[in-house]
This record gives sequence, structure tokens and C-alpha cells, in this order.
Amino acid sequence: DPYERIHAPRTVEVPDLHRVPLEPEEDLLLFIRDHNPYLAEWERDLLTIVHEEAQYFIPQIETKIMNEGWASFWHHRILSSLELPQALQMEFMVHHSQVVRPHAGQINPYYVGFKMWHDLVRRADDPAAQDSAAVGEASGVCGMEWIFQIREVDRDSSFLRRFLNQPLMEELDLFEYRRKGADYVATKVSDEENWQDVKQSLLRSVGMAAFPVLRIDDADFRGSRTLHVSHDFDGRELNLGDAEKTLAYLHQLWGRPVVLETVLRGKRTALTYGKEGFSKEALIAA
Repeated sequence: DPYERIHAPRTVEVPDLHRVPLEPEEDLLLFIRDHNPYLAEWERDLLTIVHEEAQYFIPQIETKIMNEGWASFWHHRILSSLELPQALQMEFMVHHSQVVRPHAGQINPYYVGFKMWHDLVRRADDPAAQDSAAVGEASGVCGMEWIFQIREVDRDSSFLRRFLNQPLMEELDLFEYRRKGADYVATKVSDEENWQDVKQSLLRSVGMAAFPVLRIDDADFRGSRTLHVSHDFDGRELNLGDAEKTLAYLHQLWGRPVVLETVLRGKRTALTYGKEGFSKEALIAA
């Protein structure tokens, strides 16, 4: 540094090498398995099994809209091609409609996925219906080839981000709503002005993005072997009922009090679970 004399000296923050974990840890189950000295071997084995099972389900969680829509798309396509007798055709249509019907107040993955796969085939095969994204990505392939390519590489978040456009969102009647007192009020609809905001809200609620991110910061908080956990707050508050249950399970597995730091109503808050049960306390900013 040629200007070292006039620059303030850099301060080096020495890490606490006795702190466990050295860096925040997101894998709560394996951390407890590896750092709770009072667990029996069979208890550690159970945590390993539960962890592996949870890992198995993550890809399914990440592709729920794609998978359910894919099944509905082919169910409809195959049964419609069989030239069933009228009575069977009517029975099929009734059952199919019940599966893919929209659900008030929540996303039906069968419905959204079914409509999107149909729309992608249409956009690829009908030049008049293609938008700029479809023209670029589906160039040289038919709709069927294209959706098989998409199925190989995408998950729900990328699938929706790439292919859910404003006309389709309007057709799906997607909107954003909030609670206001005892009522629910629509705040944004999928019009030209607000569809991107509604889409972002949807993206934050699919796959693993729908789950809060918790990290263990300190396994010996305040020198009492209390487990300190922080919530990666992204503007969405925790559901207190779910938070209480989660802390109760962590307390059971850790065997000592658990503190979860989060934000509630704009204030830093500590949620605690110990021998006395669940408690909530506002924190004063340092």
C-alpha cells in the first residue's frame, strides 16, 4: 500500500477458537448428533436415520409443482387419447377436474403444474403463441421434446422463474393477500403493474424457500450449554406455534435450554424453551 502512512491500520478480529461451532451451522440434526455428549449410540443412529430420510425428501419438495403437474398432464393426455366410452370418459373428467381444480387461498401444485406444462407445449408448437423466452429456448424442438428437456434440468423455483409469464399468471388468477384484522385482503393481482411482485411472493413460498432458515450460533451460550439458534429473517415472521414445537423438540434432543433469536413485529426477539416451557422476550439493541 503506497499510502500506508496515512491509512488507518487494519484491525484483525481474532476468532474464538473455543467456540462451537466456529461458524453458524444449518444442519441442526447432525450438529446435535455430533455434539451432544449425553446421547446414546442408538440415539445417534436414530438422528442419522431421520436426517437421511429428510435429505431424501428434499428433491421431492423442490420439484412438487413440476412433478404433480407432470403426472396430471400425462394422465389427461393418455386418457383423452383412448376414446373411452362416454360413461368412463365422464368419470375420468370428474376425477381429473377434482385433482387439478384451483384451491382458494393456497396453491394447488397439480393445477399450476398442469397448466404450465400445457402452456409450454402450446408456446413451442404454435409460433403465433411464442414469447421471446419460448422462441429462444424451444428453437428447433417440438413442444414434447422441450418439456422433457425442462424436466431434466429444472426445479420448481427455476421452472416458475423462467416460464411463468404474466398472461399465464392472470389465467391462473394468482394474487397476493394479507391479513387485516379478522379479514384477508387482496393486495396485488397479476396485472401488468404487479405481476412480477406476485411472482416473487410465489417463488418465496415454493420448495425449500418455504421453510425458515435456522442456524446454530453457539452450543455453550453464556457458558451454560444453552443452544443459541438464529433465524435468518427475510421479512417473513415465524409462526409462533411452529416455533414453539420446534424449540420443544430441540430442547428434548439437546437436553438443555434452547434460545432462538428472530424478529417479531419489527423487534429483535428471543424465543426460549427450557424446563419452564416456552417464553418470549424482546431484546434491546446494543
